[in-house]
This record gives sequence, structure tokens and C-alpha cells, in this order.
Amino acid sequence: MTDAWGSIYQEVARVVFADGAAIDGHLHLLARVNYPPGPETPLEMLNRPEAFFALTGAEPTPVLVSKAQAAVVSCRLGSVSADPERLSAARFVPIDVVMVSGLELRGQSALELPPGRNRTLDFVNTPGQYFALWSGDVTHFVNKTLVRLIRPLD
Repeated sequence: MTDAWGSIYQEVARVVFADGAAIDGHLHLLARVNYPPGPETPLEMLNRPEAFFALTGAEPTPVLVSKAQAAVVSCRLGSVSADPERLSAARFVPIDVVMVSGLELRGQSALELPPGRNRTLDFVNTPGQYFALWSGDVTHFVNKTLVRLIRPLD
């Protein structure tokens, strides 16, 4: 790490691109000291407006990855969310996701929407380019623009 990247936290990740190619490495996430406590989450980083994110792979120099071409970013995260109040208010919905490349993912997403607007359709149409899909101990961050279809399983 160099000072040019500022204060960062690294999370092990696998990036699958729109064409099916994949790369393993470490995501560069902002280390923050204010609220919420702890480092930036991959979902927060992916939904920032910048077009690229940094990933350090086998080489020590980071590569810059296009968010538009990253179909799925997968991380082994310990829990769905660190905020128990948000978890208690969320509704978990099992879904199947089929990407334009043919990659299929199955898991559950947490819907945190007001009553009357808590359908899966409402959830996937919320702002942000990516949404989280939990599958066992892996969290997939899915690029909405590269999804072919979603099947709600509830």
C-alpha cells in the first residue's frame, strides 16, 4: 500500500465481468472513523458514483476495474449486516438471479422498504447500481444493469 491511496481497508473479493472472465484480489475500501463505524462496505463503494474501483490482485500495483463491466463482486463476509436494528426491520426475500452472461446466482436479499412498497420489484428498482445477495458465507454484489432476469422464490 502507498500513501497515494490514503487510508484504506482491503477485502478479499472475486470479480466476474460481463463476459464471464474473472479476477481475484483485494477491494480497496475507505477506512472511516466516523458514523457508521468501521470501514466502508463493498456495497457502499460499488454504489458510489465513480466509474472505477481499485483491486489489487497478484501484482502489487492495483488495477482499476470498470463498475459497468463488473457483473458480480463476491466477498466472504461474516454477516449480512453489522446493524441489528436494520436487520430487525428488513424482510429477507429468496431470489434467483440470471446474469446476461448466463451465470446463475441463488440467495436472499434484505428488503428495507416502507410498507406498501416492499415487493421484490420495488427493491431492485431502488437507486444504486448494485444490490447484495447473500448465499451461505458469500455475499454477491450484483450489477443491476447486467442482470437478465430475477425470479422471486417467495
